[in-house]
Amino acid sequence: MASMEAYRKAASKLSPRLSPATLSKIGNDMEQALTGAPSSAFSIPESVRRDPFALSKDSDPGAVIRSIGTSRRVFLLHSALSPVEIDGLAYRLRALSSNDAINSVVVANPLEDADCDGDMSENETCLPSFMEEGEIVTSIRTEMGGPWGKNRDNFEKSILDEEYGEGLGMPYVSSGYDAKKIYEMGLHKDPAALERELMQPLVNLSEAVRGSFAETSDNTRSKVPVISVTNGLTTDAGYALLSGSYALATQNTSFRILNPLRGLAFDPVGLSYLLPRVGFEFGQASAEHSKGCALLLALAGFEANATDLVSTGLATHYIGGPYKLNMLERGLSELNSWECQSLQPKPKRLYGQENRDMGPDINQQYKNVAVGNLIQYLTEYDAAGADEYGCYLKSELDDEHQLFLKDKDPSLTLAEERIQMYGEVISPLVNWAATFGGVWQEDSVHGMMERLREIAAKKTEYQGRAGYEEDAMVADQAEYFVTSMEQRSPLALSVMHELLLRSSSPGETLKSCMEREKASQMRLFTKADGDYARWAQSGQGVGLVGMQGCSSLIRVKDGVFDGWNHKSVKEVTDDEVKEIVGI
Repeated sequence: MASMEAYRKAASKLSPRLSPATLSKIGNDMEQALTGAPSSAFSIPESVRRDPFALSKDSDPGAVIRSIGTSRRVFLLHSALSPVEIDGLAYRLRALSSNDAINSVVVANPLEDADCDGDMSENETCLPSFMEEGEIVTSIRTEMGGPWGKNRDNFEKSILDEEYGEGLGMPYVSSGYDAKKIYEMGLHKDPAALERELMQPLVNLSEAVRGSFAETSDNTRSKVPVISVTNGLTTDAGYALLSGSYALATQNTSFRILNPLRGLAFDPVGLSYLLPRVGFEFGQASAEHSKGCALLLALAGFEANATDLVSTGLATHYIGGPYKLNMLERGLSELNSWECQSLQPKPKRLYGQENRDMGPDINQQYKNVAVGNLIQYLTEYDAAGADEYGCYLKSELDDEHQLFLKDKDPSLTLAEERIQMYGEVISPLVNWAATFGGVWQEDSVHGMMERLREIAAKKTEYQGRAGYEEDAMVADQAEYFVTSMEQRSPLALSVMHELLLRSSSPGETLKSCMEREKASQMRLFTKADGDYARWAQSGQGVGLVGMQGCSSLIRVKDGVFDGWNHKSVKEVTDDEVKEIVGI
């Protein structure tokens, strides 16, 4: 009764003469009165109501939601969300994924901004990509002399690439949260507040994207898939946004773990459980080297590209060009909602007539199938390719080519009917994990680093010698890995290694690993004069590269902190690791 009174009070204030900001506030009051939504939910607006001026970037929400027909699109405007926004986004995703009046939820950074290094200064609408004029709307103008102009000549491009490297202006999709802001907010001094305001919301966000949240009075079970399209770099807690039903990688998608450069370990999004099991879900070849892949990602900060992510199952599909999002949005907007995805219509029932028992609901097997077919149509290849195109059909394939079904005339088989439609995908991550397979058998981080140093020491011996080009390349890569590990917090590396070891046990579950991640991360955050506190006080970054403005040629690189409590992983004791991870 009280909620209805509040609804009527809010509705009575509606007037077409009110400002957009006032209308938005009244809309929030109405939603809270009807649904009991937490106040954090309104940090992620469900529609864009703005006065006619450009986004200010600092005061804007980190994400907004707009409807696209029978689908919903979450626009990731900022790479780092505030703790309130993380909690609000988790609530919004739980509510949307249990809504049977839609067919899907798409989470993506704005591709209209794909060439602008995250500069949203001219994006006033957050419209779906296919509704914008032309293929792309971007604040870069070729006459501005920006390095990403589409018409820059090859000479300018070669000079810039040589000086600054590839991927100029590549957007930073999500890091989850800003670790420096957490320190400025003082949450590291209050463990209870840290758990309540940051750690648990991260767990909730990960569960909401996966659809594994518990049913409550406000939300029923997850029904529609969450689809992520990340065009750019995702790091650490940002991976929570890729853990839904479909994670679509573009040619620019990449993933890195940077927390050890901050003196931190795994965020509570389940990576300690997922990494030791890469390749398992889809029966991929990478499963044979899952331990090496996990250690390279977690300890060496290896940047996994789109091929790596799909080859290990960390992404489900590779779609190639980022503007496939236009086609995805348009297709989803025209599909039926979850409730209307059915083959057998509901029988009509007259007034006063009892419900008839129709037996098993045959419509259940058709739910979400159309969404999956649309994604498969847009996909160049997927993580389940080996299973779909041969793993379970080996006995039925021809003995000579392994391309055609037996008892069929190959000359009558169309190209699209062939089983092996794609060749083997090359993954640098899997290749290096296999190359250094002996290194990962060491029991400690120190042992692994020593083995890598032994390999790297032979670099000068192999360089310039005919027939030893591959050996020189392997030694050079070993040197790079050990240098990368030396930059990271020794305690954080040891903690992450222990978390991976414990999470690899057969009896572990995703939930138990997330709880262990949360407890360990909280202890690293709150440790007096710990590595995290030292890093945050230093003002240093994590070595990422950014651009000063959308048209600037100046490339700015974060400094990397080196004042850790331990000089090397050899100084970290087992007791110190157990103090963080628990016994």
